[in-house]
Amino acid sequence: MNNEMRIVVVALASFSLSLTALATAAPAAQSLSEKREVLQPEVIISTRPAAEIAKLPVEQAMVHVSEVSRTDALIIVVSIKNCQADAKGLCNASADVTTYTAAGTIHDVAKGISLNTRRGTAVLNLTTADAPGLYKVVATVRDLNAKRFGTAERQFGVK
Repeated sequence: MNNEMRIVVVALASFSLSLTALATAAPAAQSLSEKREVLQPEVIISTRPAAEIAKLPVEQAMVHVSEVSRTDALIIVVSIKNCQADAKGLCNASADVTTYTAAGTIHDVAKGISLNTRRGTAVLNLTTADAPGLYKVVATVRDLNAKRFGTAERQFGVK
């Protein structure tokens, strides 16, 4: 190998090492959505009265009732852990909740459930005429302060 070729090979190797060092040292650019914390809503079905749920601390975990009777008094509970609160500590967040029957048809819709305290409730009325089976609740939550949204869904059996 002549001297000119050696110089070219060494120069290319040095250049390649420099690029590798730069690529590993520079952090990857994040998009705006990656920089924002992801909204994490939760939806559960409860047989507790709404007044009792309202008294619970928001941080307290609640138990989802996975199977209910058509005669049970049911409360849909939607909560968010990480809203962007205002100066008073309140969230400017709300939820729309749709309940689907076992056949996949819409059973009930509750719109605009306030989540200003990070938790909101809606009554779910079942009757003996409702078909038994696996029902699904889908909550779409909007945090208007942070300009983000999220969805959560939960299934429960109706007997």
